[in-house]
Amino acid sequence: MRHWLSAGVTMRCNYTRSDAEQWAAFSGDYNPIHFDLQWARKLGSERLTVHGMRAMLDMKQALSEALRPVPPDARFFRFSARLRQPVRCGLDYRLDVVATEHQASGRLLDERSGESCFSAKLVPSVAFDIADVPHIQRLKRQDVEALGRRFPGAPMLQWSFLDALLFQRIVSSAEILSAIKERLPTMQARTLIDVFAQLSVVQTHHDVHFNADLLASGALCCGDDALSYVILPSLIVGDGGSGLVVRIEVQCWTPQSPLLASAVTLKTASYTQR
Repeated sequence: MRHWLSAGVTMRCNYTRSDAEQWAAFSGDYNPIHFDLQWARKLGSERLTVHGMRAMLDMKQALSEALRPVPPDARFFRFSARLRQPVRCGLDYRLDVVATEHQASGRLLDERSGESCFSAKLVPSVAFDIADVPHIQRLKRQDVEALGRRFPGAPMLQWSFLDALLFQRIVSSAEILSAIKERLPTMQARTLIDVFAQLSVVQTHHDVHFNADLLASGALCCGDDALSYVILPSLIVGDGGSGLVVRIEVQCWTPQSPLLASAVTLKTASYTQR
């Protein structure tokens, strides 16, 4: 549930299990901390939590609205978020936004404690370079359109949808799973969700670099072209004893232009074979 108190300034939020279910249905992220209360309690929470990526949909929408109309000289934008505390279901939160002519920043605050769950900013930027790597993958236009109809963000913000779509690709990536299992060789896992079910995994940072044309609402238009994307090799630090820090970057483009580059940083608890 979301309610604006003053347009572009403050928004009240109270997330539910339904929000988590809608995001999971779109992204494939069925991390049990969002659905299994016993698992959440093992990790120190008396409540289920909503996905950080789901809560970020509201932040992205608020910051984007605060920067409209888009400055005429802006070609690309950069969104960066730092996630500090989990966003728990059934609690009241306040999203505060501050904007100037050229940038917008926001914080999601726990109404009871005043603690910041995450903060973010949206600023103009320069173009990003598409990485020269093999294994380029493609999504057909009709597949992108079908995913758009399932997107839980409303109204649909193009860059937010595209970022969510690429996160979905991350969750289903066999290459990322393989890289993590190299660091955790005793873990039995067939998907990233199997990893999430065996140890605590939290997102700590999210960075998005995108074409200014995507700062618009409505369905993403790929023309007659497929959407090309590539998941870059993951940067992983740590081991099973100390826990891992995993940084994953994915880029997408059309033949006409770079569209969006997204980087997700995850942190795991230590893992010992059970």
